[in-house]
Order: sequence, then C-alpha cells, then structure tokens
Amino acid sequence: MLKLMDFNLIKPNNLSFPRKCLINFLMGSLSVLSLEPMNFFVVLFFTIPIYIFNFDALNDEKNFHSRKIFFIKCFLLGMSFGYGFYFFSLYWINISLLIEIELYYLLLLPSLLFVPLALSLFYGLSTLLLAFFYPRNITRIFIVAIAWTISEYLRISVTDFPWAQIGHSLIHINTILQIISIFGELFLTTLTVIIFSLPLILILNKSPELKFISLLPTLFVLLGIITFGLSRPGLLGGKTDNIEINIIQPNIKQTDKWDRELAQVNLNKLISATNEMLNNKEATLGKRYFIWPETATPYLINENLQITSDLAKNMSSKDYLLVGSLRREGGAVNNQSIYNSLFMIDWRNKIIGKYDKNKLVPFGEYLPFSHLLSKLGFLNFEQLSGNFSNGQGGMTVLDDDLIIPHVLICYEIIFSEFLHSYNQKTNFILNVTNDAWFGRSSGPYQHFSMSILRAVERGLPVVRVANTGISGVIDPFGRVIIKSKLNTEYYKKSMLPQKTDITFYTKYGYNPLFSILLICFLLIYYSNKKLISKNKER
Repeated sequence: MLKLMDFNLIKPNNLSFPRKCLINFLMGSLSVLSLEPMNFFVVLFFTIPIYIFNFDALNDEKNFHSRKIFFIKCFLLGMSFGYGFYFFSLYWINISLLIEIELYYLLLLPSLLFVPLALSLFYGLSTLLLAFFYPRNITRIFIVAIAWTISEYLRISVTDFPWAQIGHSLIHINTILQIISIFGELFLTTLTVIIFSLPLILILNKSPELKFISLLPTLFVLLGIITFGLSRPGLLGGKTDNIEINIIQPNIKQTDKWDRELAQVNLNKLISATNEMLNNKEATLGKRYFIWPETATPYLINENLQITSDLAKNMSSKDYLLVGSLRREGGAVNNQSIYNSLFMIDWRNKIIGKYDKNKLVPFGEYLPFSHLLSKLGFLNFEQLSGNFSNGQGGMTVLDDDLIIPHVLICYEIIFSEFLHSYNQKTNFILNVTNDAWFGRSSGPYQHFSMSILRAVERGLPVVRVANTGISGVIDPFGRVIIKSKLNTEYYKKSMLPQKTDITFYTKYGYNPLFSILLICFLLIYYSNKKLISKNKER
C-alpha cells in the first residue's frame, strides 16, 4: 500500500539560521523578476521550492528548540523572503519622493527601509501559520499556498496596499488569467505557489506511482482552468460597442506639470491634440469620448470653463470631453476641501458629470500622521503639495440616458474589491492617472498590468489614460487592444470592446474562494491526522 509519507526529503545543508534567512532574502529578491516589466516567471520554479526547502529544514529542527524560539524563527524566515521581495519590487516609491525632495527628504530612508519591512511582516505571518500545521508529505505544498493567500488578503486589508503580489507573475498567461472572473485576483497567489512548486512533487517523491498520484489532482485542476480560459474569450469574438475612445496622453514631465510659466503651453498641447481628433469623424456613428488624464491642467476646470469653450465649438451632441482636474469646496482658504476629480463636459461646454477620487495615495495626496510629523519637525505641513479630501461614491451625471464609465483615478485601479455598486449602464472602467512621478521605473508597467486584472475580474473593458506612463485599451478578457510606450506623447482612438455578462466574482466576491480554501485545508488536515494515527498504530 502506498503511503504519503514515503518520499525522499531534499533539505538544505546544515546551514545556520542567519544563512537560511539570507537565502530566503535572495529568493524573495529574485522573485521580483517574475513581475513587470521583466515577466521572467520561470524564476519562480527555483525561488519558491527553495523557500519551501528552507522551511522544511527549520521544521525538522523544531524538536531542538523551545516552542517560542521555533515560532520566532518561522516568522523571521518568512519575513526574510518578504523583505527581499518588497525591497526590490517597490523601489519606485522613493522615485516619487525625489520629485519634491525638499519636502520629503527625511522620508526617503524610512520609505526605502521600513515600507518593505512593514509589508514583510505578512510573509512572516504566513510562515507562522505554517508552524502550527505543516504536514510532512506532499500536501504541504497546498498548505503553503493557502497560508500565502490568507496572508496576502490580510496584508491588503490592513495596509490598503495590494501592490506587488506574487500572483501577478501570471497576469500575462491569458488562459490561466480567465479564472479570476470566478475567484478574483487572490486566486492567482494560490495558483502561483502550487504551479511553481510542481518540481517538488517530482523531486520529493521516491515512488513513480506516488508521483503520478500526487500530480494527478493538480494537473486535473490546471487542465480545467486552462480549458475554461481557452473557451471564455471566444464567447464574444472581439466584438465592439459603437463607442469611440480617444486617448490623449500629453507626456508632460512632473517637474513641468505645475510650473506656472508652462501652464498655458501644456494646456495648448492638450487642446491642439483634442481638436485634431475631434475633426477626424470618419465612420463614427455612436458616441465619442475624448479623455484627458488625471489633473490634466493646473487650472480648476469647473471654475474656468472658458478653457474648453473653443473645443466645445467643434463637438457634436454625441461628443464628450472628460477632464482630470482639481476641485475645491468651501469659502475661506483654511476651510477649503480640495478633491482630485474628473469632469465630463458636453458639446454645450456644460459639466454633466463629476467624480471625486475616493482612495487617496499615501504620501502623494495625503500624508499619514502628517500633523504629528509636522509637530515633531519632520516637515512643514502647510507646504505639502498634496492634502486632499476623500470623495464618496461613483460618478454622478445629469443625463440619465448617458452610458457612463466606472471611473477610477490613479491607483484606485489596483484594488480588486473597490468598484462602486455595479451599474448595468456602465460599459467600461475608465482609469485616468499620472505616472510621471515614477520615471522609467517598474512602477508604471506594474500599474498598467493591474488594469488587466480589473478587466477580467469584472468582465468590463478598461480604458487607461495617463499624463505619461502607459495608456491603452484592454478588453474584458485581459487582451491589450492598444497600448502606448512609456514616456511618449500618445494620441490614439479605438472602438470600445464589448463587455461580458456580469462575472461570478462581481456577484460573490471572495466568498467562494475562501470557502474552497477552508474545505481544502480541512480535508488535508484530517487526512493527515488520520494517516499519522495509522502510522502510530503500526
């Protein structure tokens, strides 16, 4: 009779605990290569197994440590991997601080060192969870996947920062990606750990029969996922709505964007490009959207509508201009609320729609604990360029017959659970952004790739318009229709891809995923408990 316990365990040499941590740090660092812009996901076949090997070796030593010491070592071993991963995947945050270094210079070193440290705590939590239950057979791969997924969910819930997930390595494998329309983005983390741990199944099991038995359930699930992925895109066959999207990416440097002397020059660039696209009316019978990026102009559009008056003269009743701009409320300067907003303007040069950004960027649009830091002398709170108020809800429009986009400004697009109430009249997700803050780093590439996730999850096409960065159109299956290069002027039109039916994930969120993970954990737990009992009887 075959037993799950019958396998050859491959362990690292007798390394000291600091060396194990160093190896995990290096594995976490190398794993960053699997993300944009490198997309070298093959590296995970090396880094994730070694991550598990290291924990195997530590688990074998637990009888030589007190319970408390063992738990601490488990936690630190996970943190080591996480620190390497976040240190190199989130370096671009510090590039944005350099733009206004005179204000944020004291935050550079804390941001570089402590942001990865804080996020790595959740990788430590993952290995801490494993310390309580870690089967000594091949099923531990699935337990690692479950623990990793749970820790990612907790990380996102606590920090409100879902950037840089290990599952993002699968974004560009379109056939696998379709499954998130059912289970959501986090399921990619589960799949990533399982898929890239498959070599362990081949290496660790001594018996060829046992290798087959271990591989069979995993391959069966993967085959089901791939079959679903291959069949789903064919449902619509690339159909489009009769809606024209016009992307206006002016490529204005962040250092020039708020320069008063260049304000009119920058505005003229936007107006000139828009007028040229307005005059191109070939074969368009439906509505046309002309979209400017986030905070496209330093002027308050709703208080300076003469800015767009000349454009309105060239617009028809089916044309709409969407402009990213700041907005203020209140009387006295000290009591004013400032919003990062998007306005919709029609052919009458009238504002018929408005959206205020809900989720603000820490350090960019608001500074956590700013008043405290100001009192401690770390910065002058009054000089901060960003001190915005939170908007509430989705886009409001005056025209009930108008198909409106589901607007997400800047990094709001990175949140899988942050779409306002699903509106059947919404045909697409519109993400306006300004990635000039991040230069030629990995930040803009990763930002764009997360737009692909939102398209598949929701079954809605995504239109992305950046001041500079990467603009484009993505269909509801995650296929990129058009895409700009980084840091270039880009003026392009595209017909809007047709949306799918409402997705399973949109209806039920993460509840099905975590229900399945719980069932899998219980099955593995009780099967291993029963197996151990039988072995003791023998």
